[in-house]
Amino acid sequence: MTGVGLAERLVVHRTLTERSPALVDEMVGAVVDQVPIYRELSDTQLREVTAIAQWAVTRLTEMWVDGTRLTVRDISRFRGIGATRATDGRPLLAVLRAYRVAAAVITDAVAEHAPPGLTVADLAALVQALVAALDDLSEALANGYQHKAAELITDRRQLIDEFLHDLLAGRQTSPGALADRTEQLNVRVPASFGLLLAVGDPASPQTHRARVAALAESPAVGADHGPVDLSTGALLSTMRAGAGVLLLPDEHDRCAVATAVAAGGWRACLISGASAATLPQDYRAAVAALEHAPVEAFARRTVLDRGDALTVAVLHGAPPVDRAALHAAVLGPVLTPANAHLFEGLHAYLTHGSAIEAATAVGLHPQTMRHRLRRLTELTGRSLTHSWDRLVLAVAHASLPPPGR
Repeated sequence: MTGVGLAERLVVHRTLTERSPALVDEMVGAVVDQVPIYRELSDTQLREVTAIAQWAVTRLTEMWVDGTRLTVRDISRFRGIGATRATDGRPLLAVLRAYRVAAAVITDAVAEHAPPGLTVADLAALVQALVAALDDLSEALANGYQHKAAELITDRRQLIDEFLHDLLAGRQTSPGALADRTEQLNVRVPASFGLLLAVGDPASPQTHRARVAALAESPAVGADHGPVDLSTGALLSTMRAGAGVLLLPDEHDRCAVATAVAAGGWRACLISGASAATLPQDYRAAVAALEHAPVEAFARRTVLDRGDALTVAVLHGAPPVDRAALHAAVLGPVLTPANAHLFEGLHAYLTHGSAIEAATAVGLHPQTMRHRLRRLTELTGRSLTHSWDRLVLAVAHASLPPPGR
């Protein structure tokens, strides 16, 4: 640059360079004061901020003196800084604001140390140089940040997939290992949750992963208290052996989930009350249910439950079934002393095959027996008039220990 103001600008440049330690401290202090997230930085990160501030004092005033802009090397450096900010999780908007704060400190310092010959035109040129520099470095920071963030999202998605596959297989699921991995991945796995395994038409033009993602985003399966990726709020989901796997909040709305599954063209099995410890066994039961359940099992529902899955396992011979779990899943409250009359009605119906004959066998009016059977349906969600439901109830009933044992 030549012309009026060059000598004065050089004076300012030399002055700021000479007092750069104090100016850098002032810049870093202003950034920490005005950008809250910078108050949480480690000593190492603050040293990095100090080094960048030192660069800004000398390089930005050089550009004002010689009328140039950031070089290719400068741009490359700021792309790298942007990538580093994405890695350490510092928000991009906060980073850009920090640079604006630093530029304001430099402007104030130039005005403070301006020699008598420095004109308004010189100060206007300073502002133009700083705006151009901020524009160039902001673009470079954003490019580096966004590129790295996309890489990190892909890598993190893979890590979460691996974590879920380990949970399903029962690997690295001790309380200590589980706590470490959930903290590292910033995910939440509550003590109890629902396991949804879904399969669809392999010829569908929509990929299974896309359909799982659509199901996970359905308002029917709100994630407020569920197993979630805390950084995105998305429910934990993955693909395994061609099926979609989704972990749901334990308090999910089963009817709403069934509607969402049907809308997506799925068939599914939903195991409620799963935990990290029981997940491998629950997953194997759900897989067997979807592979071996007869067509009749889906006649009244698109989503099978734990009772369905355990019944299929009994009929198929695998996986092993805990009889107490089968009884609880299918009969539940019917087995309590308060509902002994309902169990009596079920036993009579399964033994004699009709409400009239069952009523005769226990000395009841047929209408009373029908009332008991309707109440049985309300409590179990299964109707004795439906072939699959009747079979599920019969299997659970037949597997009960004889009275007195």
